[in-house]
Amino acid sequence: MNRKKAVVPSWQYDERAKTGVDYEDTAIAAEYDNQHSRFRDFEKDARMVIQRIDLQPEHTVIDLGCGTGAFVIPAARSCRKVFAVDISPAMLDKCKEKARKAGLGNIETHCAGFLSYKHKGDPVDAIVSVVALHHLPDFWKAVALKRMYNMLKPGGKLYLFDVIFAFPVESYQSELDNWVNGMGEKAGQSMAEETVIHIRDEYSTFDWIIDGMIERVGFKIEQKLSELPYCLTYVNVRL
Repeated sequence: MNRKKAVVPSWQYDERAKTGVDYEDTAIAAEYDNQHSRFRDFEKDARMVIQRIDLQPEHTVIDLGCGTGAFVIPAARSCRKVFAVDISPAMLDKCKEKARKAGLGNIETHCAGFLSYKHKGDPVDAIVSVVALHHLPDFWKAVALKRMYNMLKPGGKLYLFDVIFAFPVESYQSELDNWVNGMGEKAGQSMAEETVIHIRDEYSTFDWIIDGMIERVGFKIEQKLSELPYCLTYVNVRL
């Protein structure tokens, strides 16, 4: 039987388009953990996510935009199966390498994005997305959120952490200057430059926009937390 290849509409956003930092660059992927560990505690963060989505041994979870596997590896030790999804082959290769070293056989990797990943199994108990959704313009963020909603079981959890702005619009110049300067002090000049690229070329938006998207696609926001400057955490449940 011949299987027809899915046709991608010409109007669909190209998730492989280069916006901001090029995480398909193998050198950047190789240094990602070292760079980000200067201001992030990957293990602590993963444990917190596992607790907040109440991940159980029988659960299945999708990590959309899994990167090098910061959440994937701890989650795979805690639940039945993890679907690790990332648009960057270089980042996904690092995740696979970690999984092999950890001897974990319950991780299924997919090179895809928010708009192209097609989940073929049963609906999952949880979806996690950490510092990834900002790669999409706002219209496509809403589409991605609806696609995630459809992949979850009723009562399933969506954990979303990203660069999302909660300051008044009129304060944008001073706030963004403070963010860039703060990153330089905490993590060095290269991370300050990466922050500039993020602001200029990527698609972080305001919390009142994200709030509306989350609720409009059918989620209930259970928790909305501000624990890092210029970032927000959402724990959402599919009703």
